[in-house]
Amino acid sequence: MKLLGRSLLLALFIGIGLPLAQVQAEEVLIAAEDDWIPYARDDGTGLANEIIVAAYGSIGIKVRYNIYPYARVLRLVATGKYVAGFNVPLDEESNERYLLGKEPLYDAVSAYYQHSQMPLTAQSSQQLNNGRVIGVVRGYGYGDHYLELRKGGRIIELVSNSESSNLKMLSAGRMDATIIYDKTANILLEQLKLKDIVEYAFINESTPIYLAFSKTHPKGQYFSDKFDEGMRLIKANGTYQRIMNSY
Repeated sequence: MKLLGRSLLLALFIGIGLPLAQVQAEEVLIAAEDDWIPYARDDGTGLANEIIVAAYGSIGIKVRYNIYPYARVLRLVATGKYVAGFNVPLDEESNERYLLGKEPLYDAVSAYYQHSQMPLTAQSSQQLNNGRVIGVVRGYGYGDHYLELRKGGRIIELVSNSESSNLKMLSAGRMDATIIYDKTANILLEQLKLKDIVEYAFINESTPIYLAFSKTHPKGQYFSDKFDEGMRLIKANGTYQRIMNSY
């Protein structure tokens, strides 16, 4: 009976001239990052994933994810293969490559972590000099101040594919420090049993993190505007803060 009722409803809409696309729920397919605990995981869950589903869901848009390594997410969005991807930090490079809407996903605090037996002589990122070797993740962004340090040769990047790899290399003395976002560091140091070897040094910066939209995809601006609309709704009704508090 339910199936018959739905068939009659669809026939009614089509009969009065409405296309089927307007009857069915709108959907957006997003390239999702696979490895940034707790912001995004390889099973399609995480803080970012949950916020995005809630924001679009508040305005009737269904979200589907395809999961990729972060560097590939960036390429797929930049080339227009996907309309959007995450988690993209606000900096000069990302502003040039992507559409970043008015509503960030959240602000993420990143910091330098050092070996407890071989600490940095610097007391802040402004004091870093002499080509200190800093571990970073391929494709990740760490803010404009970090870019200035790199361009000026005051630090040297050691690039790996994951924050876990960087922590292991740091614990083995293969770099001077690594930059990790605080929520991630709290989890990984516990999981890798490195809390007695690797320690917080000083803050890098608090960085707005975005769902970035493609400048080359024909619906990039459309879905960017829709996301901003949904974010405003879930912030107003308390859903956004409930999700943030759960992480």
